[in-house]
Amino acid sequence: MMLEPLQRPVWKEPMIWLIAGLPAIVVVASFVTYFIAATNPDPLVNAGYHKEGLAPVQDTSKFDRAADLAINGELDIRDGVAEISLAGRMEFMPANLELLLQHPSDAIQDVKVLLTSRGAGVYAGQWPATLIGKRQWILEPEDRSWRLSGAMTLPLTKTYRLSNY
Repeated sequence: MMLEPLQRPVWKEPMIWLIAGLPAIVVVASFVTYFIAATNPDPLVNAGYHKEGLAPVQDTSKFDRAADLAINGELDIRDGVAEISLAGRMEFMPANLELLLQHPSDAIQDVKVLLTSRGAGVYAGQWPATLIGKRQWILEPEDRSWRLSGAMTLPLTKTYRLSNY
């Protein structure tokens, strides 16, 4: 008596899953990866970088200008108001300052604080009460002629010195 081989459906064969299934999973994973990349693009760098050849290089001219003018300040936060006392060898004090507080990993949590002059090098603006954790900060005038930057941990418990040096 001769036995005939048993015919199984294709989807029950283990080798077909290795041959066709793994590439199909890779195709689906590539579409998922594309969707994630397209809906969550990386934020632009706001630190004055430019490209020389293939390497990104930071433009330090604004920092050098602040150092030449010996610009520094003190940040004090009280009752939801940020106050900066600015000093330096400037011909005239700017009318407004912009303090950018950058979250280390999530650009959606970046905050701009606009500070207006109250005279005698003192600037004030509304401070968001919800800021907690480490932030990179950038302080610039409206004309972007100089820049101070650094890192701070919020909330502040005392007056914070703003300086590049």
